[in-house]
Amino acid sequence: MDTLNRPVMKVRFSLGAKLVSIISVLMIVSLGSMTVIATMMINKDVQITAEEANFSINRRTALSAGRRITGVYDDALLLLNTLTALNSIHMLEQKGPLAVDYFYQQNQAIGAIGVSNTINQGVHGSELFVNRYFMVANRLTASRIEAFLHTQTEAISLAREGMVFLLNVSPFFEMELLELLFPWKNGDIDTAVMVFFSIDSLKTLFSDTVNRSFIINGAGDLLIDPEPALIRAGVNVRNHAFIKQILEGTARNLQTAYRDAEGKRNFVAYERLSLGSAVVVTVIPAKTVFQGILATTGRNICVSLGVLLGSIFCILLFARRHLRKPLKALTRAAGMIEEGTYRIEQTITFAARKDEIGILGASFISMSRGLISFEQFTNKKLTNLARSGKLVIGGTDRKATLFFSDIRGFTALSEKLQAHEIVEFLNDYMERMVACVRASGGMVDKFIGDAVMAHWGALESSGSPQQDALHCVKSALMMRASLMAFNQGRGGDKKPLIKIGCGINSGNLVAGQIGSDERLEYTVIGDAVSFADRTETFNKPFGTEILISENTWKLCGEHLITEEMPQVTEKGKKVRMFAVVNLADLDETEDLLRCLDAMPRNIPKISRRCVGPEGPQTLAEVRSLLGIAPPDLSKVNTDEEEKKYTLNAEATT
Repeated sequence: MDTLNRPVMKVRFSLGAKLVSIISVLMIVSLGSMTVIATMMINKDVQITAEEANFSINRRTALSAGRRITGVYDDALLLLNTLTALNSIHMLEQKGPLAVDYFYQQNQAIGAIGVSNTINQGVHGSELFVNRYFMVANRLTASRIEAFLHTQTEAISLAREGMVFLLNVSPFFEMELLELLFPWKNGDIDTAVMVFFSIDSLKTLFSDTVNRSFIINGAGDLLIDPEPALIRAGVNVRNHAFIKQILEGTARNLQTAYRDAEGKRNFVAYERLSLGSAVVVTVIPAKTVFQGILATTGRNICVSLGVLLGSIFCILLFARRHLRKPLKALTRAAGMIEEGTYRIEQTITFAARKDEIGILGASFISMSRGLISFEQFTNKKLTNLARSGKLVIGGTDRKATLFFSDIRGFTALSEKLQAHEIVEFLNDYMERMVACVRASGGMVDKFIGDAVMAHWGALESSGSPQQDALHCVKSALMMRASLMAFNQGRGGDKKPLIKIGCGINSGNLVAGQIGSDERLEYTVIGDAVSFADRTETFNKPFGTEILISENTWKLCGEHLITEEMPQVTEKGKKVRMFAVVNLADLDETEDLLRCLDAMPRNIPKISRRCVGPEGPQTLAEVRSLLGIAPPDLSKVNTDEEEKKYTLNAEATT
């Protein structure tokens, strides 16, 4: 899998989301608390101010309305007293009409004044003084007023007994008109005075403003209201709960609050007038009082939401640029390291930042460089298994295939080179050989000078001992092609041509970690290891390049072109040996060629000369290709070779 495109682990809540949540909660709590506290404090102040203003408006309205209604009462008494005085000096017939006419010229709002006498010492009767100007202007007649008075027998009787009434007579006269009834003592005669007057002069006090004022009488009849239609209809409001409280209460004036039938809150102030049990009521809806506060609160909420959204945007932008991307890069880098890819500089591009994220990124890069250096001293496959927890602690019995290779005449070659030239030459050579081991799934166990030790199936199997053995042989054939590419252009003391011998053996062994607490090494031990090393040594006397034991040949010989070599003695037994010429299996050949084509350093150009249908088909062709002189096998004493090359089976190579 491409580690650069490794999917990032999904998290339930991203860091940006957590920051947004925290900041949002803090801002909502702080701004919300400030808004609520400020609104509550302002609401209280506004309510007090509104109640005081409402009460003040009610008092002013009541004072003005009371003064004008009292003025009507006083003016009516003035006229009656004047007429009484004229009558006492026998001047009523001469001066009376003039006095009435003059009175109405000065009091045009009064339409008529009636006096109803009671029987006292044999004297009874009633009189009506009409304002002819008012009558003409409003299309009224004295007879209509007299007809109305006939309907007020009970009210007039109560007025004679001392009660004062203020009545709405607008429905009867189809115009806005009030009637004031009050008692009057005319000498020894108890009378009731009925004054009909227009409310035009009072309507200006009760205009429909924010604070709505109106007058009701003791019966709950609406006397004056900003809505003329209600007056003309003779509406009675006694059934309203707060009106009942006012009429049934005893307080002269009061400021209170109530909820109407729709549940809406209102502030109400009222004051009783001195005449007719009339009450001036002033009402203002709480919604109107707090409308400005609600608008301000709404604006504050909008501003707060704007600030919150702006903050969220800035946080998300900051988190995406300065937190999310770096952290995703760090997560991706950690995944790459977890998979064994330590070059993460291109992933972490923010290491130059002078903050915690930059320091963390620089630490990641420093760690990766250390791992790169460390990996060069260890086996990458082994490291990956140890990192993933798949490496078994201790030793295990395995059936594996062992590989040893050695450079022919390396001691003589090294004597002609400087120390740095030897190291440079070996590094180049080893890099090519290790690439072939890795490409075939093997593991390099160790380098022993110029020798390479590797194994297949000890640490991790390809699936079966047969596959492990075949992969090992394929790796040796890949080394043949890689070495031929390496030798191109070489020759002379400083760049000598290189020839190698490869020995392969399969068998049972013990694989595990050997060493101390300070240093551990994963390796393999056993007779199979020793015989693989010994097998490599027979390449020189046999004139071969790749030599496999009978154990390996039994596992994968059917896929190979081989030639049998003289038998050797191992542990007192004769063991068959086989020189590998080429692959016989076309599918395996194609797989090998694909691996070679994927390698750099011009291997593809020469690979088909080394393996496959175009490669050697006999051992003689192999020797010709590699420049190996054919030996005289009849002179090879394998018993002598055994004594010369026998290794201690308990030793590691």
